[in-house]
Amino acid sequence: MDRKAFASSLSTLPDWKSAVREACGNVLEKLGDAPCDLAVCFVSEPYPGLEGPELAAALQENLPYRVLIGCNSSGVVGAASEVEMRPAVTLLGMHLPGVRLYPFSFSQETGNSIISSAGLLSHLDLYPNEKPRFLLLADPMTCDIVELLGHFNNAYKGLPVVGGLASGAVMGAANKLFMNGQSFGEGAVGVAMTGDVDLEIVVSQGCRPIGRPLVITRAEHNVLYELSGRPAIEQVRTLIGSLRGRDRQLAENTLSVGLVMEEKHAAFGRGDFLIRNIMGFDPDSGALLVGATLHTGQTVQFQVRDAETSTEDLLEQLRREPAYGDVPHGGLLVSCCGRGQNFFGVPDHDIGLIRSAKGTFPMAGFFANGEIGPVGGRNFVHGYTSSLVIFR
Repeated sequence: MDRKAFASSLSTLPDWKSAVREACGNVLEKLGDAPCDLAVCFVSEPYPGLEGPELAAALQENLPYRVLIGCNSSGVVGAASEVEMRPAVTLLGMHLPGVRLYPFSFSQETGNSIISSAGLLSHLDLYPNEKPRFLLLADPMTCDIVELLGHFNNAYKGLPVVGGLASGAVMGAANKLFMNGQSFGEGAVGVAMTGDVDLEIVVSQGCRPIGRPLVITRAEHNVLYELSGRPAIEQVRTLIGSLRGRDRQLAENTLSVGLVMEEKHAAFGRGDFLIRNIMGFDPDSGALLVGATLHTGQTVQFQVRDAETSTEDLLEQLRREPAYGDVPHGGLLVSCCGRGQNFFGVPDHDIGLIRSAKGTFPMAGFFANGEIGPVGGRNFVHGYTSSLVIFR
């Protein structure tokens, strides 16, 4: 019986062409006789002279694959390491018998022309009854990822989209996407998977609720005017005034808004919210500017984030599912550029927690400028999040 197989490799050689050759060679050796059906590759941008077309061609030359997608970034993940702000190439190769793969891309113009779920269905020529699951990488400067994910949610209800936004620009370089020998400086690339593939998805937003749930009683677009009949800024001041010690310090520096995903729940805890940043406030009106479209009647609860909370949240979610024993599996980890050693104070934080909870298995990933994953059955772009998908 032909079994799935997964292999990964991380190369930190100082020359990008040599690093690509090393990573590809290691993956091919580990896969053995199993062909590489799907590969994902991420390249840390500090490499001098790195150009998208040459990178795509080098991957095609060194790795025989059916489908490959990837992007550049400010750092990559592989093996037991998170390599930040330093040159590295990471690669995950997958042998997926019984899985059908459908690569796709969106230019900026194409993405702007898709204005409905029907338009997305027509572009992909793939239908919900086939139960596709999607990997998606995008350029945050030229792809309206919020609108695009809205079309995915409407066209493919309940089906997951996971991935992230290229972050090479964090290092002062142009963002690069690549797919099947081609390089793109805009838009998005991705692959749909149907057939015999299972995905376990963990989206760790790294926050915990504080205070009590409140109901939006007045809002317009992303402007939050009133919570439970009082100006939103008054509710914030009341909350902060009720806190002491560490919680008060966190609320003054990292306060976010959590939008309840399932209103029917009697009580809400960590993981029940879509976390969105507070981007500003108007002292005259008492309104908050929130990074989401808001609706009257929504329940919200303020949230705080720190390294300890983020660690607890990721571990809690990882432990909900058992390890897989000898079942072949591989992982893709997309972590926010705002996580990593600067945030946690130690290197290799997220990959270390994953290995402690799930064991050692082939994995690749990158530090993103936005992480894509489902919460409450719908797909969103997140910030400060660790988004993990395990393929089985």
